[in-house]
Amino acid sequence: MRFGIRVKILIFAAIAWAFIFGVYSVYIYYERTEQTRRMALSTANLLAREITADRRLYASTVVKRALDAGMLVQDNYHGTDNAIPLPSTYLREVAESLGTEGGGFSMHLKSLAPVNPASSPVDVFQRDALAVFAAGTDTRHYIFERYNGKESIRYMVPDIATSDTCIGCHNAFSERTGKVYSIGDAIGALEVIIPIESEMSAAMTDIWRAIGYGFAIVVTMAFVGLAFIRRVIITPVTKVVEVTRRLALGDLTTVAEVNSDDEIGDLAVQTNEVVSNLHTMIGEIRSASDSMQSVSGTVEFNTKKVLDASRHQSTQLEEMVSSMEEADNSMGDIASSSDALVLSIEKGNSALLEFGASANEVLDNTESLSINVDETARSTKEMTGSIKEVSENIENLSSAILQVSSSMEDINARIKEVEANATEGDRFADEVIKDARSGMSAVDSTIEGILKIKEATRESSRITGNLHGRIKEIGKILDVIRDVAEETNLLAINAAIIAAQSGDEGKSFSVVANEIKDLAERTTTSAKEVTELIHAVDLESDRAEAAMERGVESVEEGVKLSNEAGVGLKKIVESAQRSTMIVREISRASADQAKGSRMVIEATDKVSEMARRIVSASQEHARGSELINRSAERMSETVYKVRSSAKLQLDANKEISAAMDEVGRLLTHINSVVSEQSRNIVTLLGSADSVRNVSSENIEKAKEMMKAVEEMSRLNNRLMDGVMRFKLGG
Repeated sequence: MRFGIRVKILIFAAIAWAFIFGVYSVYIYYERTEQTRRMALSTANLLAREITADRRLYASTVVKRALDAGMLVQDNYHGTDNAIPLPSTYLREVAESLGTEGGGFSMHLKSLAPVNPASSPVDVFQRDALAVFAAGTDTRHYIFERYNGKESIRYMVPDIATSDTCIGCHNAFSERTGKVYSIGDAIGALEVIIPIESEMSAAMTDIWRAIGYGFAIVVTMAFVGLAFIRRVIITPVTKVVEVTRRLALGDLTTVAEVNSDDEIGDLAVQTNEVVSNLHTMIGEIRSASDSMQSVSGTVEFNTKKVLDASRHQSTQLEEMVSSMEEADNSMGDIASSSDALVLSIEKGNSALLEFGASANEVLDNTESLSINVDETARSTKEMTGSIKEVSENIENLSSAILQVSSSMEDINARIKEVEANATEGDRFADEVIKDARSGMSAVDSTIEGILKIKEATRESSRITGNLHGRIKEIGKILDVIRDVAEETNLLAINAAIIAAQSGDEGKSFSVVANEIKDLAERTTTSAKEVTELIHAVDLESDRAEAAMERGVESVEEGVKLSNEAGVGLKKIVESAQRSTMIVREISRASADQAKGSRMVIEATDKVSEMARRIVSASQEHARGSELINRSAERMSETVYKVRSSAKLQLDANKEISAAMDEVGRLLTHINSVVSEQSRNIVTLLGSADSVRNVSSENIEKAKEMMKAVEEMSRLNNRLMDGVMRFKLGG
């Protein structure tokens, strides 16, 4: 069960008032009882001294004169006319008379060596008193106890031998008592017993009356003190506690309405200042967090675009690599066809050489023309077959060249698409860098706001610590006040005792002393209550200081998280910059690749043109072969036509040989171009692998960037959740 400061003060006040009232009651009882006993002791002392003096006077004067007059002094004197009582008898009868009139008063003479055995001591008190008097260590002995059912004082004084008459009387019985007395010896002791039952009853009545008055005063002081404490301390402290409670719940619209010009008022002012500072800083944090949330959304959107572009780029790159591999295969086919064409041309050259030799033989040996006609026809047929084979190979070469040209056009289009995607990725990366830098600025603003919160919280903690020190100083001052009040109370009590002893003359002084005592007691009570309240305020200050320390730790955790978010954004910026550099390298490589592909296309066009020329020459050569065949058929008809045809054939043979050489040269050039293109394609494939790796790395970096953005968004959401707990109003 939790007790508030109001209940605690009430409990403390009840305990303090009960303690004070108890002490006051005990003090009143003790003081009044002791006063009654002192009065009884004074009365017994006065009465005993007076009786002793009367006895001495009776023994030294009355008895001496009676003896001188011839009268008798004896115990039983009532039946004798000329007899007077012994001093002991006189005292006994006086005591009996006083006891009858005084309500229980009695008096006895006791001795360790009595003349009358009835005067022997009958209890421990009497024997102790006689022993003390015999030793001469004291002149009185008394005790308060119940005697014959009543509270009484038993008071004994020594019975000193002061006259020769008394000594002579006692020494007359020395043989029986065994004692011989002289002037100044203690013969025995006089015991006076005074009942104080009625005085004690009257004292108890006075005690209960004083206790009733004291209780009424204490209750009145309690209500007045509680009203004062409630107005001056409890109500302002309750307001401050309510403000701190609502502040702990996140309500920053509350204000401590305390206008007192004291430490509690200062605490309320400082609390209101803390609330105001927290209100301002939480508002700044909310604004910065909203900005960071917007920046995070923009960064996340651009990162997704970069990731999609990187994936699309990777897909296009795979298609480009596939096309390059197909082009490489086509280049291999072209190289194979070119090699076959070279072999065919070599065969054609060989056939042409054989045909030239045959033609020379025809020209040189016209006579053997008919014999060699068949051989010439066979050679012509072989040449025709070779020419047809060359024509077919050239047609295949032309088809392959067209296929290569188409593939290179496709590759060129893909390269342009890659270049466009690289440019778009570069633009996206620049946007990501820009947004990430904006996020870093927002994070820096957030860190700055959090640091302001930290400084304000530390300032509040320092103020609370100063208040704690001032409270301790007030406690020390209250200790001094309480000590002074206690000393004043003791002085007032002593003054009251002195005034009581002074009688009527000290009544006015007694009234002043009582007022001073009451004032000292109220001062002590108030000092104790204020000390307890200050202790409670001190505890609340410690709790407030601990809460502020926890706030500082939470702010430091926020700074740490914001720094981590800033580091993540820096990594994002660095990754985006690396991605931009890689995309730009891809763009430059794509431009170089496009340039190389254009060169390949131009070379392919040249090869295609040469192939068309070779096909045309082959067709011409085929027609020439047909003419040779027809001439060979008609050779038998006329030698002249054969000779003329042979010359024409030699010329044509030279042209064919030159054309075949040109075709061989062109094929050599085609092979070199194809080899160069193959090497370029291999280089492109290597670059494509590098681009593929870079693209994969870009995708991974984009994923890391997405994770960093998500982490930053999560941290921002945590920060917003913590900030939204505070109610700012408006």
